[in-house]
Amino acid sequence: MKFSLIALAFLACARFASAAPVDLGTNAPFTPYDPYLTPVKRVLGSVVGDRASMNRVTELMRTGRSFRYVHSTPYLPAEPLQTAARRAGDCKDKALWLCDQLRDPSARFVIGKIKRNPKVSHAWVMWENEGRWWILDCTLSWRPIPADRVRRDDYVPLYSYSKNASYRHARTSMLMADNGKATTTAVAATSKSR
Repeated sequence: MKFSLIALAFLACARFASAAPVDLGTNAPFTPYDPYLTPVKRVLGSVVGDRASMNRVTELMRTGRSFRYVHSTPYLPAEPLQTAARRAGDCKDKALWLCDQLRDPSARFVIGKIKRNPKVSHAWVMWENEGRWWILDCTLSWRPIPADRVRRDDYVPLYSYSKNASYRHARTSMLMADNGKATTTAVAATSKSR
């Protein structure tokens, strides 16, 4: 019995320890995706709304998750009105649609990896609510995911974009080529994740 309790305590601590602190990045004067982010910068730059409620976010997540997954251009997100009209899009289209609907100044459009080593990048939204950051990924989830509960090798942000800034995250070294120049991979969910 005593061994079982110790084993359970160890497993609980290991689970907690496997979650990484939320990486909010550092300001970046440029990112490799900048040439493709005109729609992102326009949507985030126009945000003047109040903080969204968790109920509103959950409702929007359900709506976005119900959109069909349709892959579009590798780097350029569709305009939110187009995504809404088609009720379809890929990860970056859905993430930008969600930013547009949230109208929350804390929302960030994120480009990263769903797992540490996939070849294809993924896009989602990070959102702050009452001092806690949440991952909003309506391509793969119906509900907000607490960012501080995500394992270190899941939802790995590389670059993120807010109303007034671009950020480079700690794990961008995953994209560095031998010559020191950043390389990029297409931003779309993998076929297994749809």
